[in-house]
Amino acid sequence: MPQYSPKRIIRNISKNLLQRYFESRGLLGDFEWDEYEDGDPTEIIEALDSLKPSEQESVDTDLMTINELASEGGSKLIYEDAALWKRPWAAQLDGMANDCERALLALIEDRKLVERVLGYQEIDRFAESRWRRWNVGKRLQVEDDENHRGRLAKALRAILKDQGRGRRCHVETFERRDPDRFCCFAYPENHPKTDLGYDDQDRFIRHARRTAGEVIFVYRREEGILEMVAAGDRQHKDRVSEAFCKEMLGLKALPDPRSKPPYDLSALKSGHFAFKTDPGDHIAGVEIRLLRFDLPGKGYRRIVLSGRPTPDMPDLLRSLVDEAIDKSKLPFSELHVSQARLSFKFRRQNGGRGKTVTFEITYPDSCNLKDFGDDAVAKRYLIKWGIARV
Repeated sequence: MPQYSPKRIIRNISKNLLQRYFESRGLLGDFEWDEYEDGDPTEIIEALDSLKPSEQESVDTDLMTINELASEGGSKLIYEDAALWKRPWAAQLDGMANDCERALLALIEDRKLVERVLGYQEIDRFAESRWRRWNVGKRLQVEDDENHRGRLAKALRAILKDQGRGRRCHVETFERRDPDRFCCFAYPENHPKTDLGYDDQDRFIRHARRTAGEVIFVYRREEGILEMVAAGDRQHKDRVSEAFCKEMLGLKALPDPRSKPPYDLSALKSGHFAFKTDPGDHIAGVEIRLLRFDLPGKGYRRIVLSGRPTPDMPDLLRSLVDEAIDKSKLPFSELHVSQARLSFKFRRQNGGRGKTVTFEITYPDSCNLKDFGDDAVAKRYLIKWGIARV
């Protein structure tokens, strides 16, 4: 996300769209739009200075939202959600000149959609290592109503009470598609903070505020997996996740995270493993670029083999395994594959360049693939090949 600059954002939005935005907000009614030249934000910035402080703050918030969504990923999420919910203005997105304009169009037409897209981005921004996962069961009935959201908020407040926070808690939920996921955000109140600043009468004062923490739950129905990200130690995260399981999924307790690990890499040990793919997915080939073996016995011992196959040596990793491991002394059946790096090569389509998706899977529950684009295709094959459990 680029550094926030109101001038940069306004410069990248056409006069017609800017006028449409300010008219929808009932602002800058006296502004001479006929005299405004596209790409010169100076006059608009000066006009904004004449607004009330509360109005300036509101516009600034909208511009910061546009800044956050003005990227290829943000535009993609706007396209997907507008198409999913059959928004009549979705067809206008193709006529927008850039990501800033697409974000502003969405903001004008549907602020609820923008809130969902911001939630999607919030989920996607966390590194794979930040998520904790449990196998909770496939296709569970999610109790997504005001009563159960209130019960979850109450349970989280009780957990945080001993820490002197969580007096209030707001819970929001939404559905996400491709793949199907139920997403839940909880915002428990944090400890109070004090900032130096100015009020609406331009007085210099100390502002007392209570910020909110963030807890994210993602339940993948078809895989039966619950994912959670939050601050705190492992014990705290377990308690928070158990509250979600009880109040929203109807479970009696949090399942053991060690049961049925989501990933099983043992099939990659076989030299005869074939990465079979469908022609319609335009996959030119799949390569193994790294294998990490945990060794049996005492101590923390591992063998890591890494290499990049070439046309002359397409099975380079298989050759390295045979060279590095003496199977007479170290039975291959006793080696545990704890990590693998795979690379999917996609064929060129519509004149564009062919793409390569390279990613790592780490036993028991880590994979740094995303849920969209070519990453989603690779994820689907991990399930098909039995590497990812469902």
